[in-house]
Amino acid sequence: MARRLISQSLRWVSVLFALVALATNWYVHQPRYWQQVQAQHLPPPLAEWAARIGNASADLSDALGLTGRDVETPYPASLPTNTVTCAGLPKRVGGPAPDEIAVLRRTGFIIGYSPALRHPLWAAYRTYAAASAELPPRPSGFKPDPQAKRSPQHKEYTKSGYDRGHLVPNLAIASRFGKAAQLETFLTSNICPQRSGLNQGPWYELEYRISEIWPDNMGTVWVIAGAIPSPDDKRLRSGIGIPTAFYQIAVAQRGDCLRAFAVYMPQTIRRRAYARSTLVSIDELERITGLDFLTELPDDVETALEAATPTRLWPTGMIGLCRLLRERFRSYD
Repeated sequence: MARRLISQSLRWVSVLFALVALATNWYVHQPRYWQQVQAQHLPPPLAEWAARIGNASADLSDALGLTGRDVETPYPASLPTNTVTCAGLPKRVGGPAPDEIAVLRRTGFIIGYSPALRHPLWAAYRTYAAASAELPPRPSGFKPDPQAKRSPQHKEYTKSGYDRGHLVPNLAIASRFGKAAQLETFLTSNICPQRSGLNQGPWYELEYRISEIWPDNMGTVWVIAGAIPSPDDKRLRSGIGIPTAFYQIAVAQRGDCLRAFAVYMPQTIRRRAYARSTLVSIDELERITGLDFLTELPDDVETALEAATPTRLWPTGMIGLCRLLRERFRSYD
């Protein structure tokens, strides 16, 4: 009798859990403004847990292509496959982007560096499926960039409470362009102050998808990563500006369709947060950053990609999902 009661209880608990997962999965695929309105009518702890359970469930179903929607538009023309950018560099149209931005061209990537802030404002790079099997050893430290004015010393970040966060990731460049290019990613012109929860959590996870998973499915992936200056000019004691948030834009072409998504990640984001929960439209990023993106695309294509917000990150497939889960639970280095 007791065993039967326990069995029935477990069955009902499993059914309840499945219903909660399905309901919250549906919830997090709705427009953000709708979620915000609904959250106002729920106790804050309940709204928070609904988002957490929903994003955990959706992260799996989105990866398998079962749920969610991409932003894509027809584009039969071929994009270049041997350049760092597919549609031009970011262009400043207003604040908070500083007036002076030095464009630094490196092996496999380009940096838009701010001498006033002493960190990069944006970076552009690309990944593709021809990554090497072995990575060069990770360098032990960071060096000032002789071509960047006021490029910080490694020690200026020490005991600051912030990680030395790459805009262009070591993994993506070292695996495709070799040791010399990897060393360029360890110049401080490529480094921003990032909280460890961000740097070692959703930011790194998205870099891993871009470098190691999506090129196998999507082909060439073009990326713009950037830092958003603090409105109150907050700085480290050494004078390095502390960004209030970071963003990434990814673009890929499959067949005659062009796909894009953007994310906005504040410094305060939790380490275990899901990158999918940070999706925004590119138009929204342009309003926040004072930069214009994808300027060399035809106007109708640019408008279609930038106006809408996707409800998922690009699918990874089963093999990609397994690799992602393995990476998520390993220790960061």
